[in-house]
Amino acid sequence: MAIIGAQHGVRSRGYYNVEVKLEGQIFRFNFLTNHIDKLLVGAAIAAQKEFAEKYARKVKENILNGGKRFHYPPHSSKYRKWKTRSGGPSRLLYWSGTMANSVRVIPYNKGKHFSVGIPRGTKRQDYPGSDNNRLTVSEYANVLEHGRPPYMPARPVFSDTFRETMGGMTGLKKAIEAGIILRLGRNGYLVSKL
Repeated sequence: MAIIGAQHGVRSRGYYNVEVKLEGQIFRFNFLTNHIDKLLVGAAIAAQKEFAEKYARKVKENILNGGKRFHYPPHSSKYRKWKTRSGGPSRLLYWSGTMANSVRVIPYNKGKHFSVGIPRGTKRQDYPGSDNNRLTVSEYANVLEHGRPPYMPARPVFSDTFRETMGGMTGLKKAIEAGIILRLGRNGYLVSKL
């Protein structure tokens, strides 16, 4: 296109016939740029929730089997005898299943984030010789997680499950990345690597 009004005999070259042609999937691109924040946030929240649900299942499983994959130190012979005499099984982390059954996925921040734990104030049933339930289930789980030196070693089933079974923060990051890739793929946007 020439400059209109140029001197020395140069004429307009028909600028009125110039058109802009959009090639490719411009409407899909436009949709993506206008909605990427909602897609990413929704995918990240869904992936975090799915990760938390799997984590809760694994914690319950590890509590029910006494944390055997973590090789915690066994009960002292004195405590094992008392526990058996009082009607409890001899395995670690388990008496009646109350702690495992109390593990929940707990949403917070209006359902945008999730944690796994035992809600505060959850009561346990009264066992023979249990001092009338002085501890709630979450308090008891906290004692097991951190131990009570010098008598009771720590048996951190929640943190060990998170680190060793679920892959820790790296596992959570990978789960969120996979969730984003899947969500974008379902909407027709292929992502090879984040």
